[in-house]
Amino acid sequence: MKKLINLLLILGIMLSCSNDDSTESQQQNEFPTNITITPHNAEIGDILTINGNGFLTNENYTIKFTENLTATIIEINSNFIKVEIPENTISGDISLTFNNQTEIIGSIEIINNTIINDLYIYHDSENKIAKINIDDGNLSYIGTNINIQGETRGAVYHSNNNEYIVFVNSNSPKIVRINLDNGNTTNITIPNSFLTNGTSFDDLIIDDNDNLYIYHYSENKIAKINIDNGNLTYIGTNINIQGETRGAAYHSTNNEYIVFVNSNSPKIVRINLDNGNTTNITIPNSFLTNGTSFDDLIIDDNDNLYIYHYSENKIAKIDIDNGNLTYIGTNINLQGETRGAVYHSNNNEYIVFENSSSPKIIRINLDNGNTTNITIPNSFLINGTSFDDLIIKNQ
Repeated sequence: MKKLINLLLILGIMLSCSNDDSTESQQQNEFPTNITITPHNAEIGDILTINGNGFLTNENYTIKFTENLTATIIEINSNFIKVEIPENTISGDISLTFNNQTEIIGSIEIINNTIINDLYIYHDSENKIAKINIDDGNLSYIGTNINIQGETRGAVYHSNNNEYIVFVNSNSPKIVRINLDNGNTTNITIPNSFLTNGTSFDDLIIDDNDNLYIYHYSENKIAKINIDNGNLTYIGTNINIQGETRGAAYHSTNNEYIVFVNSNSPKIVRINLDNGNTTNITIPNSFLTNGTSFDDLIIDDNDNLYIYHYSENKIAKIDIDNGNLTYIGTNINLQGETRGAVYHSNNNEYIVFENSSSPKIIRINLDNGNTTNITIPNSFLINGTSFDDLIIKNQ
């Protein structure tokens, strides 16, 4: 009888140990629970904390951000994992993988991501592209003997190719592609088959996918330009832009080519790039009491349009639905001919290049209208003060 009791006790202990082992094994294979993430907004290199229950310090976890970027785990205990947000991370979902199970555990908004806002302009007097230091006006030259012949119709930055691309209007219109790494230049002529009705073009723009568009006056159409062979794909018909233009911009939300037309009745012309439909939005007369002179249209990262209103000496933010203007700053006095304007996202600035015997950039803060003048030093002007076609590299 005693032996039977002892045997039962041994079996009980063995079953208890077996259950404990099974429970422990099950816990080791369980995905962590009650997961939360802090912070929800962060910068590259910040530490992200993934809180939860059931993290195991001796197991392998994989945390990935958008674009399949894997984060480095810097600390782990049963209640959290801490990781460093890797370089090149963009806003989006975060996933956790454990024991062949992957789940989306949250999302993050990357803030103050490093954005390159380099300014470039063609220095005619040097036959070179000049990168402009916006703090002291010093120039860094790219390339040699870049000889642009004919009147230009705007320039843009092509991000995929890291190129400065300018449209040259002449009897043989072309785009000139200039590599910003080495200054190598490629000329792409518009084929004659597209020039039957004339060679008049104006207002080059580029969309978010590096597609180039220009208005072909001779056809009354928007033309999408193939940058490899110069072929044109036309959009719309009978797009009749009257008056001198003051720049064009790409509106990404609406997929529109928007051009400012200066005349006695200034307006913006909005052209849908899907179908060529055109909408004219006239600036109300109540904003034109002191005159109708405008110049240098730009667009910011949120698709807000701005232009300099000479007659008011102010920057005007344009409502694209009704043409109303909201003014920024006072007594912003631009002297001399301008050579284009750009939006500087890091500083939230409207920057315009003013060509004169003493060329300069004028930086205008769009929050308060404060203005900073940065003159190009004389040491860069030995061969002349002729510049054209300001662009900005946003990356």
